Amino acid sequence: MMPGRSASTLVEVLVALAVFSLITALLAGVFLLSHRYTRVSQQLSRAQREAAQCMQAFSSELKRSHSQSFQATTATNETWFLSNRPPVGAGAQADFASSGEVLWQKWVAIWCQADGVVYRGELGLVGGAVPFSQVDLGNAPSSLAAISTQPGKKRLAAAIRRFRVSLDERVVTVDLESETSNSGNPPTRYHTSSSFLIP
Repeated sequence: MMPGRSASTLVEVLVALAVFSLITALLAGVFLLSHRYTRVSQQLSRAQREAAQCMQAFSSELKRSHSQSFQATTATNETWFLSNRPPVGAGAQADFASSGEVLWQKWVAIWCQADGVVYRGELGLVGGAVPFSQVDLGNAPSSLAAISTQPGKKRLAAAIRRFRVSLDERVVTVDLESETSNSGNPPTRYHTSSSFLIP
């Protein structure tokens, strides 16, 4: 070895490589963990957004409904009820009879498909709009198929795992769960529930 020059021994080189590899592995681990948590956060954000959008649509429809028009038992992922809102395209205001009673216009259904997409549909009352005292609840739709195949179907939300609507006198409760997932991450679920006082 020439005077004035220092050389690294094989042991020093191996130690330096080991330290460098350890630091690199730690940095890669931090990056991957940060990336995964970012994706989980995005999943949760989307699940919350879709649940809020769906609940807002329920709120808009239920405030125009009548408690006595709900079925005695409501199945999971589907419900239908009377609405005093005019059919789509006919205006946004409720109509009233000459006596001042609100006129009930149609049946509205909300349902969730197997792919998690929630839709609403409508079916006009037989004979047209009438006061509630003249509504024949015996002519209520017997199944979702009577409404879901009609024109006016509208998409409300996606990524909804399930919803259930229950009625306690005049209080309607909507229990809703959304679910989102990204490749490589487990599914993220978000649950929310709201109650609405209706006529």
